[in-house]
Amino acid sequence: MPQRHWIAAILIAMSAPAFAADQFFSTLDPAPMTMATRFDVAGSGTITGSLSGNMLTVDGRFEGLASPATRAHLRAGVMTGVPGDAFADLTVIQGTSGTLSGKIKLDGKQLKALQAGAIYVQIDSVKAPDGTLRGWLLAR
Repeated sequence: MPQRHWIAAILIAMSAPAFAADQFFSTLDPAPMTMATRFDVAGSGTITGSLSGNMLTVDGRFEGLASPATRAHLRAGVMTGVPGDAFADLTVIQGTSGTLSGKIKLDGKQLKALQAGAIYVQIDSVKAPDGTLRGWLLAR
């Protein structure tokens, strides 16, 4: 192919919209915030997310917490693995095992963060009120 055709193909590819994932998954893993809470965080689980337009549906299961869950929420960091602020509460079973769920309307900034892997689920518990399990929602 002549060079001008390669250049045209590259320009067309660059102007095409990026693929936007609509299915997300993560494992929930212990997230000790301090040395003092490291013995109070335990457990595991999984979460899935499904995006339809700007509506994110989140479902998950967890087990093995050191104390009952008190709250679950979505948080946004600046990138995968970097903690950030809570922006939406999820419904969670208040036990050492159970389920969580929620349906959240995301704004433009939150949609970009989700596509970049910067949105995560955090479960807080009685003994670890600043987070016991965490999982970043990553595209499948």
